[in-house]
Amino acid sequence: MLTATIAFLSYRDRQWVDAALDGVLAQTVPCQLLISNDAADDGTFERIAERLQGYQGPHRIDLLLKQPQNLGVVGSCNAVLPQASGDIVVMMAGDDVSAPDRVEKLLAAYAAYPETMAIGTDFAAVDGEDRPVDIDFKTEMLHFDLHRLARSRAFHTLLGAALSFRREVFTRFGALRGTVEDNALTLRACLLGDCRNLPEKLVRYRQHSGSVSHGVFARSGADARELKRRRYLRTAAFLQGTADDLAHCLTQLPNMEAAMMADARRLQHMYAGAARMRQALVTGDFAERWAAMRSALAQPGNRRRALEYASKLWRK
Repeated sequence: MLTATIAFLSYRDRQWVDAALDGVLAQTVPCQLLISNDAADDGTFERIAERLQGYQGPHRIDLLLKQPQNLGVVGSCNAVLPQASGDIVVMMAGDDVSAPDRVEKLLAAYAAYPETMAIGTDFAAVDGEDRPVDIDFKTEMLHFDLHRLARSRAFHTLLGAALSFRREVFTRFGALRGTVEDNALTLRACLLGDCRNLPEKLVRYRQHSGSVSHGVFARSGADARELKRRRYLRTAAFLQGTADDLAHCLTQLPNMEAAMMADARRLQHMYAGAARMRQALVTGDFAERWAAMRSALAQPGNRRRALEYASKLWRK
């Protein structure tokens, strides 16, 4: 029977962490719990520790730690995931809430699909006050592999808030590169098998000013120009980090079949090319922006994206 590890990562989540912990502790199958707070100064960790003091429920708490310094989401993953012992790692966050049967349903899906290396779920997006919100991210593909990703016109991924994966997706390749974990882990899973999305809404995914996705992709704020500049730089770092992680993983798969390697390299160049265009929009002169677009036009997966960026390059 498959076993599960919950990696519960939090930061400044004091307002929401009780509900998030309720979701963790309510899981209907016993889990290993790895609980880490990323050096928050708002009392989040202290509240977690208070809630778990003397805990004697069905789950096993193997880690309860406040990091001595802020690591970011990828750094937190790299600090925590090597301690996972479950067959399946289920990611949970201090500002999101999982349905009580989320882990149970994920384990059943992994048992049914032994070739599947990562599984996400649908989700209900809410704001800081639990009001429903619309977001751009959609769980469009219920089943995909590396080839389908390489032929897609978008950077499809399993959403980090709803992400789970077989432990070897992390251990096979080691520490994650970059600044955002979900795209990198999705691509790793596709190097080893395929990915699925369950259509059930098993996570309440919170969007607020301190959330990771808000920091990377936010489009509104007091200073629109400065916000746009920061967004472009963060997105460029995320895209390049994903490309770097994929390149690192490919060095550990020297015997990959040629067609699959071609798909992987195509994805690597798609991410790196998009990162270069984003970076050029902010920091490059006209020659650098033009070179970035020409490079992207030479990559099949980035041609449409390059044309969409063309007007932005000329407006700079």
